[in-house]
Amino acid sequence: MKLWVKIVILNSVIVVALGLLIGMAVRNLVAKTMEVELLKEGESLVRNLSNIIADYVLLHDRFKIEEALEDILKNERDIEYIYVTDPEGYILVHTFKDGYPADLLQWNPTTPKNISAKLLETEIGFIRDFGIKMFDGLEAELHIGMKQERITHSLTRVRNIVLTLTIFGLIISLALSSSLGKVITKPLYRLVDFSHSLSKGHFGRMVEINSKDEIGELANAFNNLSQELKLYKERMEDSYKNMLRTEKLTALGRLSAGFAHEIRNPLTSIKVLFQAFKNNPQLTQEDIEVILVEVEHMENLLNRFLKFARSDEFNVSDVYLNSLIKQVLKLMRFQIKDRKIETELKLSKLPPIKGDKTLLEQALLNIVLNAIEAMPNGGRLRVTSRPDDGHVFISISDSGGGISEEIKNKIFDPFFTTKVEGTGLGLWIAYHNIVNFHNGDISFENNGPGTTFTVRIPLII
Repeated sequence: MKLWVKIVILNSVIVVALGLLIGMAVRNLVAKTMEVELLKEGESLVRNLSNIIADYVLLHDRFKIEEALEDILKNERDIEYIYVTDPEGYILVHTFKDGYPADLLQWNPTTPKNISAKLLETEIGFIRDFGIKMFDGLEAELHIGMKQERITHSLTRVRNIVLTLTIFGLIISLALSSSLGKVITKPLYRLVDFSHSLSKGHFGRMVEINSKDEIGELANAFNNLSQELKLYKERMEDSYKNMLRTEKLTALGRLSAGFAHEIRNPLTSIKVLFQAFKNNPQLTQEDIEVILVEVEHMENLLNRFLKFARSDEFNVSDVYLNSLIKQVLKLMRFQIKDRKIETELKLSKLPPIKGDKTLLEQALLNIVLNAIEAMPNGGRLRVTSRPDDGHVFISISDSGGGISEEIKNKIFDPFFTTKVEGTGLGLWIAYHNIVNFHNGDISFENNGPGTTFTVRIPLII
């Protein structure tokens, strides 16, 4: 849920809660006020009417009493009924249309000198009965029943007004909260986007939030973090390049023996021909062709050697992995032949992948070198490739002694090696090149007599 939505919901809840609390407070105040007013009005009516009809009650003059009752009923709409008892306590006059209830005299018993006001629940609603004894020592009473509809209607109007004001306030609150929430959260969204860019490695960027509050301080902290991460990344890249160059020089040293052997053969042929030319200054066409072939052979060797030694930059292009595998095996031809290692290639047809050819070549070269060095007394080197589910898989298997359980967790650690002259960077750089630069993965497992390394690379990095 968006932050501004939470702000809107919170403000809406506050407005509704305040509306309910205010409505309840106003309702209770209005109810109490009107109840007090109704009590005063009822007491006043019963006193005045008692004074008017007191003599008529003593004389049992029903006509005068009814005339007085009709006058007061015309002026007071809240009166539901009036009844009068004679000095003996019997009903003398009443205003009930269908006769008075049998238990009428028990509704609101009165006491001398006091007005009795009792709230009665009847079939037509709540009625406040006001009763008074008109004479001391006599049972003559006057009762006026006043409806509570005025209070009910007033409370209904108050409720409607409060409800309307609450809805109106809620609408205004929604509009203001929405606008204010978006204003508040807009820089936060920018910070979220900026943090996402940092998580993707886009260091060195700045987010501009001209605010002097906590959000501004947070933006400054993000900017400082971005610059520090940029510097750290640059230092790490420089460090990695240095280690890459170190391992490349080590690999070149390991290749140099084979390179020297490869280049010695054409040089020997050329030397023999020139020694013969010293004794016999005439060269045949066949001799010249031999010299040209051997020179071209040396040129190809040098080109392959220098091509591997050159680039340190990350350059994405179409890479044909099968060709790259064959090229690596050509570079290792002397080591393979010198150790009497049999090679088996099972390369499936692969589409080109997007990647850095130099980094992939060095990664494969390091793995193949380790496989060859694991078989000092000869063995079998098996290389396979296959596409599967948007990835390319390359497996390099040797028949060496395998990897012991004690060092399995350290294989890809930098500077870890079991060789006397090793740098411990070969497999780490291979892993770094494949995983960090190509979003791939390298795994290994013992295959009985030896080890199989599997490289997984996505078609598109």
